[in-house]
Amino acid sequence: MTLAAQSTDDDAALLHEYAERRSEAAFAELVRRHVNLVHSAALRQVGSDVAAQDVTQGVFTELARQAGRLTRHPALTGWLYTTTRRLAAHAVRSEIRRQRREQEAHMMQELLREPASVAEPKLDWERVRPVLDAAMHDLGEPDRIAVLLRHFEQRPLTEVGVRLGLSTNAARMRVDRALDKLRAKLAKRGVTSTSAALAAALAGPALTAAPATLAATITTTVLAATVSATSTFGFLSIMASTKLKVAAAVLLVASAGTALVLQLQSNDRLRAANDEMRQRAVQLSEETRAAQQAESANAAELARLRQSQVELLGLRGEVAQLRKQLAAARTVPTPKPGPQPEVTQETDGDASRAFGIRRLSEAKLLVLGFHLFAGDHEDRFPTSLEIAAAHLTSSSEAAGHAETLKTLQTGDYELLFQGSLKEIGNPAEAIVVREREAWPGPNGGWMRTYGFADSHSEIHRSDDGDFTAWEAQRQVRPPSGTSPGAAPQK
Repeated sequence: MTLAAQSTDDDAALLHEYAERRSEAAFAELVRRHVNLVHSAALRQVGSDVAAQDVTQGVFTELARQAGRLTRHPALTGWLYTTTRRLAAHAVRSEIRRQRREQEAHMMQELLREPASVAEPKLDWERVRPVLDAAMHDLGEPDRIAVLLRHFEQRPLTEVGVRLGLSTNAARMRVDRALDKLRAKLAKRGVTSTSAALAAALAGPALTAAPATLAATITTTVLAATVSATSTFGFLSIMASTKLKVAAAVLLVASAGTALVLQLQSNDRLRAANDEMRQRAVQLSEETRAAQQAESANAAELARLRQSQVELLGLRGEVAQLRKQLAAARTVPTPKPGPQPEVTQETDGDASRAFGIRRLSEAKLLVLGFHLFAGDHEDRFPTSLEIAAAHLTSSSEAAGHAETLKTLQTGDYELLFQGSLKEIGNPAEAIVVREREAWPGPNGGWMRTYGFADSHSEIHRSDDGDFTAWEAQRQVRPPSGTSPGAAPQK
């Protein structure tokens, strides 16, 4: 792959070209693209052009050293900005320690002094500059990249959308929301403004041009360092060369000591900086590992919630089916209450059928009470018929069966299953409640009413009054790998 064949916006391709083939042209193009962004951010934070150039060189040194890993980074601009902030913060801390050691209090005060607020109709850049990068750091990664591309690098919305994988309109909305969040972060630091004023303030000073020769110097120095015997030795050599100017400044301020002492102090600072950077790398690795573990835990929780949602939708479907069956049952006239008929050969067939219909309605209502109770108690059926009847009385679902509820006697039935609906393998073939005593049929034999787990009811006939074999085929059978519910309660 040649540099001419690459897309002008494909930083990953340039990084890959440099990481695989050590293409100086590819690395020089990356430096040219991003040197203004990095230098401007460093200058705002360290306040010195000399120190800003040192930080800029350090950032691109890190880029060259980590080029192979960064080819998979989703946004190189965000990584460069974050690395600039980290190295600039380290440079500031080092400068403060140096000032303390050399008793230069006035330099520290100049570094930490905040400019006085000026009441102007537009946002003053000098109020924004000291706190801008701290507020930017508080933004989320997607919002920070959107502000960097649009307001720092002044890229058009079309290009911002391409970089973020969004349409132009979506990119505009993302940038506007990110700018509002940045304005809120600045307000917490005492800088209040409108979004328009903040955008205007960022339009010019946020991205200042780096010195004309800085990009070429960085490219030459970094590429020379990468071909040294070891990466560590090359990195220390680069850092040592960038600190010569700092050592010269120390010599002028202190006006004491020798060149050898200054060199030893510079080496000490470099070793301390290297140790701190290694510790920071270990910390970042641990934070990345913790974030990956948290992401795995979140994925497992999401899968569990989706499964719960599927189960909830299934339960809602069952409740809807029960409501339809209840509505159909309301069309069946409820006979007036009365004693059980004594069925003989002379018993009127219509009276016996009416008695059977009432028993069917009662058994169906009891099973409905089981399902209403289970809907409020994690699919578990009640432990007694009285609880099911009480749940029916307090539910609007059984409002159309007030007469049947008045005549319902739970003592006429017995409970054959306690447990969870999930424990039942085939609800349509699982008896959960039955009539306690069989009654004579209109044409001979004996009749008995049953309520099933799927909410339907049946009357079964036996010539000799023995229902054992028929009931045994319709006992609760759990799904594979589970155990049945509790023993029946009579």
